[in-house]
Amino acid sequence: GVPVETHMNEYASEVTDFLERYGERPFVWLEREGLLPAPMTAPHCIFLSQEEIAVLARRQVRAVHCPFSNCGKGVPPTPQLLAAGVPVGLGTDGSAHGGLDLFREMRLFRGVMNATRGVGTADSCIMPAETLLKMAAQGGAAALMEPGLGVIEQGAPADLIAVDTGAPHLWPTQNLVHTLVESASGADVRHSIVNGKLLMRDRELLTIDRERVRREAEALFEKQPWLQSWK
Repeated sequence: GVPVETHMNEYASEVTDFLERYGERPFVWLEREGLLPAPMTAPHCIFLSQEEIAVLARRQVRAVHCPFSNCGKGVPPTPQLLAAGVPVGLGTDGSAHGGLDLFREMRLFRGVMNATRGVGTADSCIMPAETLLKMAAQGGAAALMEPGLGVIEQGAPADLIAVDTGAPHLWPTQNLVHTLVESASGADVRHSIVNGKLLMRDRELLTIDRERVRREAEALFEKQPWLQSWK
């Protein structure tokens, strides 16, 4: 019953190594060996066969795509995952991969999916804005494996952000969901509330001393052996 997270099927070589060593693809082998935990979150999930998608659906594995990090490696079969009922979220693979902006990840992923999955079938709605926003919110909540997250309703944790839609690049709009997915960025978030606690107000962090964190990070960076040898 302990939640498990492990990166899966991120590289083609990862899959071919499994095939050479075990004669089966990663998810298939893990299920056969009784090694697929429940619940499980699997970041990336780029290279999946139909058989593996069936495993994810059967075991309700939560897949998390990281578009900016992933697009140099491959394109996941997201429409098939969603059609199979697999919970799919969006992530960034860490701040070292260009930041933690999920708005950018949504916009990038829409372009990637349109170019790779939509062009061949002339389907410009292969990855609708509504689907992307749901992946970022409810899909991300599913990946965290905490009940009640990802929705705004009575009794749910008060996890909210306030977006400044008065910025010129966000108006005028005839569809707020499309505007958020196609034009907004993390810089447009004015306030942030987690479990009812105000953590950022008017883009000012209320619980973190940013300058102290920066000084400590710089001091640790200066102590790195590789940096000393480079100097």
